[in-house]
Amino acid sequence: MAEGREADAVAERPVELAYRPTISELTSALRARARITRAGRVQRRALIWTVAVTAVGVLLSAAGSGHRDTPWPLYAGVVGFVAFATAMPWLQARRLHQLAERQGDIRGTVDDTGIRLATAHSSTSHSWHLYARYVETPELFVLLSADRSSVGLAVLPKRAVAAPEELDRLRAVLDRRLVRADTAGTSGSPRSRGRAVARGAGSVGMLLLGLLLFFFAFAAVQQVTHPDRFPGIQNNTAPISVVMLGLGTLAIAGAWWLVRRMAVMRIVTAVLAALALVAGGAALYRVAPMLHCWGSDRIARDAGGAYACYDL
Repeated sequence: MAEGREADAVAERPVELAYRPTISELTSALRARARITRAGRVQRRALIWTVAVTAVGVLLSAAGSGHRDTPWPLYAGVVGFVAFATAMPWLQARRLHQLAERQGDIRGTVDDTGIRLATAHSSTSHSWHLYARYVETPELFVLLSADRSSVGLAVLPKRAVAAPEELDRLRAVLDRRLVRADTAGTSGSPRSRGRAVARGAGSVGMLLLGLLLFFFAFAAVQQVTHPDRFPGIQNNTAPISVVMLGLGTLAIAGAWWLVRRMAVMRIVTAVLAALALVAGGAALYRVAPMLHCWGSDRIARDAGGAYACYDL
């Protein structure tokens, strides 16, 4: 019984914290919130689609007959917007860090009644009803408010505790009082397995798409590379081939991105992607000598293997 009372006393003893937030920790917390909330996921997918559509637009515009009129300022503006949106968590973290720096070092305690934090200039206490869930990252515990967008958050760095056993106690308190926001995605859960299968199937599909695009890139210049079978001046399809190569490379990169956090599939995909890129390299080797005729409408190969450009 004495041992039981001693264990209860240890469990009831508050976990003590001492830290000063850094910009990198605040940035990591904001990005962790974005991964969990619906608004953050929508924004991330919108950025990915914006980059993909812009890349395709640039390739198609550059390969088209009106490539000299390509709206490069528009594309540059899109790239600037994507860069700004990507850097937004870091910019927000800088603003938060400026405020935190004025407060100085933070000391606090966490137990089953709530969180109490104090600085040289202020003190605050938060009961657990303010937070509904939390996210654990390699460096942080990020507590999220109960509203759908999780506007409110509290950042508890793991380095703030004095010993590893205190870290386990802090995690235990959070598990008792809050819900892990990433529980559905933990390894071995049904939802996690379903996502893994979907990502693996999507990766295979992207690899096949990349190979198909590389084949089209190779076939697009088939006529001009065989003047013995297709004599005369041919349409300049080298820009189209380059577009296919670019899209195929994007597909291969997408295949790896889908499984980048899956250890086994990441290795398998990397090997298959390397083989696919060899096929793309063979197509590029065929197209590269034609690229000096990029702006020409017609092209022909002479007996020496060089390509002549014609504007008709």
